[in-house]
Amino acid sequence: MLARNRLALVNTAFSDSHLYNLVCDSLALLVGGYLAIYVLGRLKRSRPDLAIGKPMALAFLLRFLGASSVGLFSISQDLRGPDEQTWFARATDLATHTGLFSDPSTDALTTKLHVFLISINDRLLDPAPHMMERIEFISLAIVGLALMATAVYDLAGPKAATIAAWILAIEPTNVFFSGVIHKEPLMYLSEGLLAYGGARMWKRGELSAVLPLVMGCLIAIATRPYVGWFFLAAAAAVSLHASLRRLDGDLSLAFLAVGILAFAIFVPIALSKSSDKELKSVQQSQDANASDSNANLSLEKVDYSTREKVILNLPKRIRDIVLRPYPWQVANTSQQLGVLGTMVLFVGLILLITSVFKHGGTILRRAGPLVYPALFALIAYALSTGNAGTAYRYRSHVVGLMLCLLVVLREQRAEERARSAEAYRGRALQPATTHGAAP
Repeated sequence: MLARNRLALVNTAFSDSHLYNLVCDSLALLVGGYLAIYVLGRLKRSRPDLAIGKPMALAFLLRFLGASSVGLFSISQDLRGPDEQTWFARATDLATHTGLFSDPSTDALTTKLHVFLISINDRLLDPAPHMMERIEFISLAIVGLALMATAVYDLAGPKAATIAAWILAIEPTNVFFSGVIHKEPLMYLSEGLLAYGGARMWKRGELSAVLPLVMGCLIAIATRPYVGWFFLAAAAAVSLHASLRRLDGDLSLAFLAVGILAFAIFVPIALSKSSDKELKSVQQSQDANASDSNANLSLEKVDYSTREKVILNLPKRIRDIVLRPYPWQVANTSQQLGVLGTMVLFVGLILLITSVFKHGGTILRRAGPLVYPALFALIAYALSTGNAGTAYRYRSHVVGLMLCLLVVLREQRAEERARSAEAYRGRALQPATTHGAAP
């Protein structure tokens, strides 16, 4: 009898816990779905033929199923990496021992935004189910993807936007890392805002495009500060280039002012971060990663001890972050799954190189709002990565922008072929001219 009572109590506790998690997860799904629908609705107001709802729904479903199914495997913690538990612990500590407006919370809000957001859940729900938090991060990543597809719309039209949305929805590294409690989902959102604001400024000439540019930079600075400052430089480059494209007086001057202001903020910070003291810290991190004999994905040591050596050795690390790890270097299940994303990158890289050779002179003019963020993100991540395992996460951000860029260039080639065919038909329909004297 006593054993049956204990079993009943265990079943009741389990049921209550299960029900609690189910309610929290369902609430997160409802709120996340509403957020995605709201954002898509706002984007469609001025773009009635923007058709990215279905691919974004698939993107949400794939990421939800991926995040749910990974937890069923015994190697789930290895797949997601050790950092997740670190962020959960820091967020719990922040929520338990500090006030919402305390200095540690303010510091998290401005430099570790992902930890701050998790801590908000822990303050409201004690404890907050991890799956609920995964759904919240997935929702933010989906908004970022929708904004990137809309940027493609502004640059290349509705068909290209739909194609980009489907590709982004199924890209494997984004599917996986969107459901991991890390910095990646917030950075996807940041990149989407940056691309969207830049495209609006580039093609539509809207001064209000400055707002998503600023928001994208602030989210990146609050999540990965070293990338955020480079995104500020990318926003400055887009603004300055947009001012040169538009020769309509006040608007061009406004874009120029925005670009100059952004560079005026970026340059002193770049000089400060590249001081001897800061570079010494970067070099110590590089040395520690390179000397790890137990890691099969360690990269060769590079010398970042001075500004001159950073410039000299940066191309080597850019090569590493783009190409490494090679498929034959992987050693466990997590790294083997990462090969899927590596294959996407390799195929995209081949297509991009081909496009550069064919249309190199027009790529920046056509897709500057995608090119500038991708280049500055690549530089920022190349400066910070120390092993090829981390490069899996880092380059997923460059891959998303690259895929959008490829879709824009594909549409450009289609337009050129259509113009050539139209010109050929026009010449064919012209009446033949006769020569010789009239009778």
